[in-house]
Amino acid sequence: MNNTEWWIKATLNKTPMFWFDSGNLNMSQLPVPCVTSEGIALQDNAYQVLFENSRDAICLIDAVTGRILKVNQAAEKLLNRPRCELIGLHYSILHPPGECEKYTMAFDQYTHEETTSINTEVYTGDGRIVPVEINASLVQMPNGSCVLQGFFRDITEHKASEAATYLLSCYDPLTGLPNRWQFIEHLANAQTTAYRSDLFGAVLLMDLNAFKRVNDACGHDFGDQLLQDVAIRLNDILREADIIARFGDDEFAVLLPSLAHSIQMAAWFAQTVTDKIHNALAAPFSLPYGEYSPNVRIGVTLFPQEEETASNLIKQAETAMYRAKELHCDTACFFEAPMQKAVEARFALESDLRRAIEKNQLRLFLQPQVNSHGRIIGAEALLRWEHARRGLVPPADFIPLAEETGLILQIGEWVMAEACRASVRLANAGQPLRLAINVSPRQFRHPNFVVSVQAILAATGADPASLTLEITEGVVIDDVEDTIAKMLKLKTLGIRFAIDDFGAGYSSLSYLKRLPIDELKIDKSFVQGAIDDASDAALVETILAVARHFNLGVVAEGVEIIEQETFLKDSGCQCFQGYLYGRPELAETLIQSRLANPFNTFRDGEPQ
Repeated sequence: MNNTEWWIKATLNKTPMFWFDSGNLNMSQLPVPCVTSEGIALQDNAYQVLFENSRDAICLIDAVTGRILKVNQAAEKLLNRPRCELIGLHYSILHPPGECEKYTMAFDQYTHEETTSINTEVYTGDGRIVPVEINASLVQMPNGSCVLQGFFRDITEHKASEAATYLLSCYDPLTGLPNRWQFIEHLANAQTTAYRSDLFGAVLLMDLNAFKRVNDACGHDFGDQLLQDVAIRLNDILREADIIARFGDDEFAVLLPSLAHSIQMAAWFAQTVTDKIHNALAAPFSLPYGEYSPNVRIGVTLFPQEEETASNLIKQAETAMYRAKELHCDTACFFEAPMQKAVEARFALESDLRRAIEKNQLRLFLQPQVNSHGRIIGAEALLRWEHARRGLVPPADFIPLAEETGLILQIGEWVMAEACRASVRLANAGQPLRLAINVSPRQFRHPNFVVSVQAILAATGADPASLTLEITEGVVIDDVEDTIAKMLKLKTLGIRFAIDDFGAGYSSLSYLKRLPIDELKIDKSFVQGAIDDASDAALVETILAVARHFNLGVVAEGVEIIEQETFLKDSGCQCFQGYLYGRPELAETLIQSRLANPFNTFRDGEPQ
């Protein structure tokens, strides 16, 4: 291959350095330009053709004087100037205004290196600034002079693509706010500044209560518009130095840098901002089916904190936010170290709970229900968790966690299956008992709840008529129609239904009329307060009267002393449950006692 053929091949392949990156190539044998009074002449016809028809803009510049010697058609088009105007001018004509120094440094770099590649900008004849990639090479002429050959490629689209990628990686496309990763970067910088300036700042994390219902009721388009409107309102009330970010769904974060020199004043300023946020979002947002006023829960943590990373600060704010949810706090909750310990303990508990079934740690307990003569007529199935290290874990410690994480579905099925097996054992021994089983809200709302109950009944052979499923008033109110439909399907099998903790929730008489229920369970707080509190006594008597009117059975929970039992009997109650008759005990223990003494009566927790 001769030198001209090699150069043509390199040019067609768009090799960045066309002449001067060939290793053993003899420079004197290349087709070189010839400088004339009219600029520069090209001695090789093939080179001339490729020079003029190259897609890249090419400029030949005198390496000593900086004068432009020759340009091709692509350069004329890129620079939006005719070649007759460019040839002979100093290369500074390519500079964007005010950037001569930068380009002088670049030119010096070109003239001191054999090959150079740089991303920069050129100034066009119509005043535009175009980003380009320049591949430049220094060519030594036969007479000893040097020519700088530069290939210019317009990278506008590449820059736009980079900018778009950057926006996608750092900003939320819906609201235009920084995303989580960009927020972390801002927070890390704010931490550094805070250490240097001895100024405290704050991180706020918040979400919009019931936002999912907006999406479900109005559609995601209106949900998206709501999020955009929230972002606008937040921007309107915060300082220019503050950073707002969207973390996803309905969760927003706010960075408040440089609030005060004391942590107390910084906390006060942060509290002021949370109040502003609540006020800004309190004004209703207009939606197709009405107005929406979000209930915002906000968690706050302050910085700088020794050895705390930006990610840890966000976790602290998240912990505080969840604490605000638990407390139904209308302003904000500040992070404290005990909160973090509680979160870590909760995580460990959740991890253990996930393995409780496979490790055979769950236990079915039964608490007797007795009639007015103290004779056992039924029992409530209760769940206990016997942990290897923790011992017997109270239900209040793990049932809400199971509900929140979804583990309640698996656990609820285990309880129902175990209760059905206990029922079968008692029935087979000729000592049947009606067993009441609590059904969690999440378990009842699950689409496969009815199918799951039917499968358990089929697998265990339990008599549906021996089972009472207890649901709360909250389950009913959430979706009355779905509740009724599921109850009717199961009642056709013979299963009974009870409303648990009646009186502690909505206690609407309208749903009592519609629901196919069989029994009310009076909340124990009313039973235990009835002796000393006239209001509680009146509520118990009212519930009993309502039950008689609707022809429903009643079970009074939490009966612990004779005086409570006497009051209930005098008010017409016929079924009782509580420590006065027996504490919850292992199902196996109660079954064995029942089989041995089928006619036991209870008083003060001991069989008579």
